[in-house]
Amino acid sequence: MQCKKIRARAGTILLYGLLFVVFVAPLLRLLLMSLAGPGGYGMSNFILLFQDKHTLDAIGNTLLIAVASTVMAAGIGSTLALIVAYTNIKRKRLIEMLILMPFIIPSYIITLSWSGLFSQRGMLNQFLESCGAGPVNIYSTVGILLVIGICNVPIVYLSVIHMLRRIPADMEWAARACGFGVWQTLRKVDLAEARPAILSGSLLSFLAAVDNFSVPAFLGISSHIPVLSTYIYEKAISFGPDAFPMAAALSVILSGMAAAGTLLEGCLLKKGDALESIKEDHSVRIPLSMRCRRLLEWGLITILGLIDIVPLVSMTASAFLKNYGLAITSANLSLKNFAFVCTNAGVLSAVRNSLMLAVVTCAACILIGTAMAYMKVRRHSRVTAVAEKCASLTYAIPGIVLSLAMIFHWAEPLPGVHPGIYGTIHILIIAYITRYLILQIKGSTTALLAVNPELEDAVRASGRGPRVLWQKILIPLLVQPVLAGSFLIFVSALTELTLSSMLASAGTKTIGLTIFNFQQAGDYSLSAAMSAIIVILVLGGYGMTRFTSGQKEGETENEPVSRTHRKKSLARHGHSRTLI
Repeated sequence: MQCKKIRARAGTILLYGLLFVVFVAPLLRLLLMSLAGPGGYGMSNFILLFQDKHTLDAIGNTLLIAVASTVMAAGIGSTLALIVAYTNIKRKRLIEMLILMPFIIPSYIITLSWSGLFSQRGMLNQFLESCGAGPVNIYSTVGILLVIGICNVPIVYLSVIHMLRRIPADMEWAARACGFGVWQTLRKVDLAEARPAILSGSLLSFLAAVDNFSVPAFLGISSHIPVLSTYIYEKAISFGPDAFPMAAALSVILSGMAAAGTLLEGCLLKKGDALESIKEDHSVRIPLSMRCRRLLEWGLITILGLIDIVPLVSMTASAFLKNYGLAITSANLSLKNFAFVCTNAGVLSAVRNSLMLAVVTCAACILIGTAMAYMKVRRHSRVTAVAEKCASLTYAIPGIVLSLAMIFHWAEPLPGVHPGIYGTIHILIIAYITRYLILQIKGSTTALLAVNPELEDAVRASGRGPRVLWQKILIPLLVQPVLAGSFLIFVSALTELTLSSMLASAGTKTIGLTIFNFQQAGDYSLSAAMSAIIVILVLGGYGMTRFTSGQKEGETENEPVSRTHRKKSLARHGHSRTLI
């Protein structure tokens, strides 16, 4: 008995040590690096940075873009959530798919599509010039915040729509009995109750904008518009004597913004927890006349189609051009760009790397995350609670900060230990798993809570062991919701850019980094061709996931399934997708 206790305690200490080395130590190493100066540890790096006008411009641009894009996403996302949740419009599945497309498709592909549409010879700018309105410059601060705002609309939408559907209809009936009209009830009851969700979604949108690397990288680097995420990247790749300390100091500043927003968002989530246990109500609460319904319904489909579909169609059309920027004529059309990305050794290597990373990350997160969720839900393990907080920490900080922390830490994780994983595929695997593990823990926890514990008690009462419990009961019940929730992890890992931009080497390039390199080198047609293929694959995978998940009982075609864990994960941890 004593030996068993000693082994259990040794195992607990080992697990705590592993959590510290994998999750906490990289961030501490980053903090120490930010304080390292020529004369020892101190605040010299921060002093030099704040004396540099470029740093102040980066901070100002970051805050301006984050705040403006958040206001845009909050207004549009909340309005769309209200319309879909309460009105009697039809084709809600189609409308919701169009709303969620900026979340499903990586943000750098959204950026490419919009930059192609607003290029000098782009479809929209040519139309504006013919109308005498002049060309629109997408490579500007306004262009960056516009694209980020579009990408962040689903974050607010998903946060608000679930709360709106949980508001009891009895409260509205009571307000009507007191003489309130439809709009008074909406303003004083529904919006008042949904305010924590609106603020929470807005904060998640702000965090996603602060964290976003791909949109400012694609639109801001070439036009010399610095934000903190791209400024950290530029500092880190400059390889000067103070490159890493300065990049670390900038990372601490960016992490401070993210931490403040995360804490505030956590407080708002607690305020909205009172309605969490209430079942969502999909009934119509604001009936519209047939004319208004049709006008609103087709107006939304048209506007969302123009925002989502037209830029992607323009990008796909440019992928067929022999010479980018020239008119679309039969003489300028070719399949050579698609042939190149389908046969080039470097591109194929990047695709293999991304597929391998996505599969390994997804499998590891499913195994580790489900085991941790089981220990949390059924065993109430203290170690699991600490592990969940550690995993949340690496998900909450910006991706560019995590990648820099990985470089500092895994070069020498322990004094005198040089594992030699930096510059290999292994550091990307570690970074991806630590980044996305929390999503699987949350998803598996939700799935386990839906399993009646009495089923497990019955297995134990029959004298069967853990193997039978998992093989006959838990795995059959958990496999569908767990795999559905892991779709977000798979797609995020497959199309990831931020982590790989810092951690990938010549032989470990990924899909996102390859597209980024094509765009930065001016090979816009090649980047468009590769992006078009990725869009088809991602949308196809999303469609298969929705089809296999089926339509839930009691929901009609006009009441879309919006309670899957994939969407709840975004609503709770939204700054994690756009992350991409």
